Formats: sequence, structure tokens, C-alpha cells
Amino acid sequence: MDKVRLISWLKFIGVILVLIGIGWTVNRVVPNQHLPWRPLDPERPIGMATKGQLLRLSVSPSDVCMSLARDIEDFETIPSEPKDAKEPCGWDVARLVYASGDADLVPGEANMQCPLSIATFLWLREVDDLARKRFGESVVKVHHMGSYSCRRQRGNGSGRWSEHAFANAWDIAGFELADGRNIRVLTGWNSKDKKEKAFLRDVRQEACRIFNVTLSPDYNAAHKDHFHVDMGPNAICR
Repeated sequence: MDKVRLISWLKFIGVILVLIGIGWTVNRVVPNQHLPWRPLDPERPIGMATKGQLLRLSVSPSDVCMSLARDIEDFETIPSEPKDAKEPCGWDVARLVYASGDADLVPGEANMQCPLSIATFLWLREVDDLARKRFGESVVKVHHMGSYSCRRQRGNGSGRWSEHAFANAWDIAGFELADGRNIRVLTGWNSKDKKEKAFLRDVRQEACRIFNVTLSPDYNAAHKDHFHVDMGPNAICR
């Protein structure tokens, strides 16, 4: 091998070693939630890679997600019985969610596809943090309108099938704090109370960092009284 080729090979090997060193350093120093190639850790804060990690989880074998959901602390959820409803509605694998952290779901539990349930856990943790910062109180109840509904996207029965038809969407009407304060999307979105108004917008923004779709009263009149979140194939934040 002539001298020029030898020098080229040495440079190439040097670059490879530098890249390996950088990768090793990144893996050790950068938090898990910012590395898209790392698996989702629900106990960590939301990061730049969280949404991508959730997406990868949604296409992984269902037992990966179910095991992850089962092991999350402060997350009251059990496997749902499969629902073989009229085609194409229903689900094969889902979680029945009762509560997350200190917050109970009201008026009752909700069936959710597993990735949606984990996204819900992450989001409600952020919502609780926002409530503590804004109001000095924790969230104790999440008032919701359900998750599963065998229907199409439009109220007149037309259009594509809604993600609700597969328990892959959830509608949230508001949050109740430990001091009894009720913050409703219907009355709080344009409230004169600046703290409520800002809180609900922060809540939407956190949802956009986690769910594939987040719809608020800014989307259309049909969402004037709730947030819609889902893990469907679209990407909308409004």
C-alpha cells in the first residue's frame, strides 16, 4: 500500500473513532428523553424525542407497550377485554384507565389503545405540574367525555372513521383541583380569568408535544367544550 493510500485509510479510521466517541458520549451524557433511538421511559420528563419514542412504541409488538404500562407507578390501569364490535370498530389490545397520579377519571374509567394510555399518563403528569405552578394545587379529577365510540369523524355519520372507533382518541372537558376549583374548557378557554385561560393553553401545548393530534376550541365549534387528543396517523395541533 502506497503512502497516500495509507494516510487516507488512517484518516478514515480516525473519523470512525471520533464518531464512535461522540456517540458514546451522547449516549452517556444526553438524557434518554432527547435521544430518538432510545426506548421510551415514562418515568422521565417530556423531551425532544418523546413523541418519536411514542410513535415507535405504537408500531412495536403490543406486549412491549402493555408491559410498560403495567409497570408505571401511580398509573391505575388494567388490560381491557378485547372488543369485537361491528366492523371496523373495536380493539384487540387496550388498557382500561382509572386514574393517573392523584387524578381520577370522572365520570369513570376509559378504554384506550395502549400507546394512547401511556401518552395520557405523560400528559396528565405535565398538566398536574402546570396546575401546581399556576394555582398551587394538584389535579384530583379529570372530567372527560369518553374514549371509545363507534362513529365516523363527522356528526352526520359521514367521513373517515374516527379514532374514537378504535379507542385511540380521548375527549377531555376539564380539570378539578384539590381546592375544588373546576377549570372547564367551555368556560375557561375565553375566560376573563387570565390564569385559567393561560393554563388551558399551556395544557394544549403540552398535549401537542405528546399526542399526534390535539384539537381545542380554536379548531372548530364542535370542540368548544373539550380537548380531543389521539394517536392516529395525522399530525395536527390546534
